[in-house]
Amino acid sequence: MAVEQLLWCALAFVVAVYIILRSADQRRRIKGLPAGGSLGLPLIGETLQYLLMHESFMKNRRKQFGDVFKSHIFGYPTVISVDSEINKFVLQNEGKLFQANYPKSLSEVLGKYNMFIIDANLHKRMRGIALSFLNTAMLKDHLLHDVEEYVGANLSTWKNRIVNLQTETRAMTFYLIAKQIISFTPGGETDKIKGDYYEFTDAFFSLPFDFPGTKYARGLKARKRIVNKLSEVVSERRRQLQHDAHTDVLATVLQSERNDGEGEYTTEQIIDFLVGLLVAGHETTSTAMMMSVKFLTDNPNVLSVLREEHQKIREEKKQGDRITWEDYKKMSFTHNVINETLRLTNISHGVYRRALVDVEVKGYTIPEGWQVLSYYRANHLDGDRYKDPLKFNPWRWQDKNESGNHFSPFGGGIRLCPGIELARLEISLFFYFLLTQYRWEPVGKEKVSYFPLVRIAKGYPIVVTSLS
Repeated sequence: MAVEQLLWCALAFVVAVYIILRSADQRRRIKGLPAGGSLGLPLIGETLQYLLMHESFMKNRRKQFGDVFKSHIFGYPTVISVDSEINKFVLQNEGKLFQANYPKSLSEVLGKYNMFIIDANLHKRMRGIALSFLNTAMLKDHLLHDVEEYVGANLSTWKNRIVNLQTETRAMTFYLIAKQIISFTPGGETDKIKGDYYEFTDAFFSLPFDFPGTKYARGLKARKRIVNKLSEVVSERRRQLQHDAHTDVLATVLQSERNDGEGEYTTEQIIDFLVGLLVAGHETTSTAMMMSVKFLTDNPNVLSVLREEHQKIREEKKQGDRITWEDYKKMSFTHNVINETLRLTNISHGVYRRALVDVEVKGYTIPEGWQVLSYYRANHLDGDRYKDPLKFNPWRWQDKNESGNHFSPFGGGIRLCPGIELARLEISLFFYFLLTQYRWEPVGKEKVSYFPLVRIAKGYPIVVTSLS
């Protein structure tokens, strides 16, 4: 009998919470809350539907409720916006009306000082460090040749074998960014960190249940191993600071502590900063490389034009000549292909912000404490903004009407990714070596999943052979 009473009490509690949430919803609606949408079940809201049926969740609700509707995901009542004006407004007013507010699974795995969520003042300081390392002079004089050497050497190992494109592009971009951030080179400890990195990225947007065997629990353990290793490196580099000859991001961080007059960072802050840059510098680039090859395979007319652009650059060079910044800037169609790949792939589906006050925008009210999901994926695939939106058409980027401010593959506002040009450089040089030296054929057909991260089921295996 006691058990039965306990069950009835639990049921009564759930019903009461649901009624409270519904009544709060009704009160908010009068003040301009989007009428469409639902707060879902008590406590968990619509999180499970959002995670497990993401594509149909967004498609069906947008069809039913329009471009702005309410939900309850990741523990917060949420306004989901596909409206490009509202999304731009949200990004432009971070630190004033909104603050970053990513799901617990993402923020806990990345660390509380990661670039995606840290407060505006610390973010400004750390972003300045990233920009100082990724400025045009650094790209031209240092990073360009680093990327050229590594990508060329890496692709030379692809010849005459079956390559799992997803595995290879992820590994290649991991080593590229790890070298730039902390001077790690392939092999040994770097390979261990790479394995842990893959483990912890799988925990992004997972349910935050720290039980043995869950993605979240595995992600936290992998993060701990990465933190332990990076702590050793940071401590050692601090001890040898006077004689440190490295030219990586960590060296820039440690140097800035001495020069900017704002004091030292904690080891935790430095590690979270480095891990955040590792994620930002790896995920977009590797995914864009993989998906661009798939799109080029499916669109031989685009492949022909792109190959011609790179062959022309190669033919103008003498044996042993290196790629120059001027060569990179000549790759105009390449940049169109990159834009179109990013638009169709939508590596970052959107950004999460929380309202600091009641915010009114375009006739809607976003209540204080509510979360906003500015959802870019739908913007990038919107037929009102892009003609034949599901068609891979790089030529659309020559049309100014289709390259407006609703294109946001690298975020926006104060958190616009500082590594945009490095990512484009890496993908461009990947094209250069792949298209001027090799041809490929896919092995079978593959299905792409786009959430929470873009992945191809079997990794998109291709047979690579030499053009010569």
